[in-house]
Amino acid sequence: MNKLSNSAGQASGPRSSRPSRWELEQRGRARIELEHRQEIRRCLDPSADPPGSLYWLQNHTRTFDEHWQKKRTQPYARFPRLPYMPRLFEILQSCRHLFIPKSREMMISWAVVAYAVWLCQFFERTRVIVQAQKLEKVIDLISGRGNPGYARTLYEQQDQFLKDRHPLVRPSTEMPGDMLAWANGSTLHGVPSGADQIRQYHPTVVIFDEAAHLDQFEASYGAAEPVASKIIAVSSAAPGFFADVCMDLLEHA
Repeated sequence: MNKLSNSAGQASGPRSSRPSRWELEQRGRARIELEHRQEIRRCLDPSADPPGSLYWLQNHTRTFDEHWQKKRTQPYARFPRLPYMPRLFEILQSCRHLFIPKSREMMISWAVVAYAVWLCQFFERTRVIVQAQKLEKVIDLISGRGNPGYARTLYEQQDQFLKDRHPLVRPSTEMPGDMLAWANGSTLHGVPSGADQIRQYHPTVVIFDEAAHLDQFEASYGAAEPVASKIIAVSSAAPGFFADVCMDLLEHA
């Protein structure tokens, strides 16, 4: 009887010490949360080399504010410290496929172009392709024609020591409106809609601007998926492939 009793007691000990399913789930969530926080710290790290992507955007360059006259401020200003930006930059750096629904005035397009400029400037031989519906929109996002585009503004408005350290292949005013190219071999290039536009390249990153409104977006996405290390699709609301993917992700979150 004593042997049976002791045996039963020994057998029950290890089983009771095992973590429950709820405890395992909590540990998993805590680990994921820690990874998120570490990635956010990297985005905001001023001492890193290169500096964190969001830290660079908020502290080393400026954006153009189209409403500056109404606000009675300066046309170029530091990027606003919006509460959702740390999380956005964390997932920009950590996710391979990213669909971002947006509304106007959120500055998501500025943020995504800034991430592209940061990648090209600080990491040699990086090719980022930005696709928009029309060539005119592509030019607005990259170098611009006359007035600087988003990417050119971010490059030109950054601290001089960074421009000296990371020069372009030639002055930005001498480049095509749809391209910025760095001396380190990196290129930020814009193309209009169409899957064939994507098939011409083997990019590091592909960014789709207003993806829900792009002609042949699903085909363009399919052309980019086998070759790009990262795909980022940004859009305001509209029915179609972009909306279907977003809804599917929400349903399975």
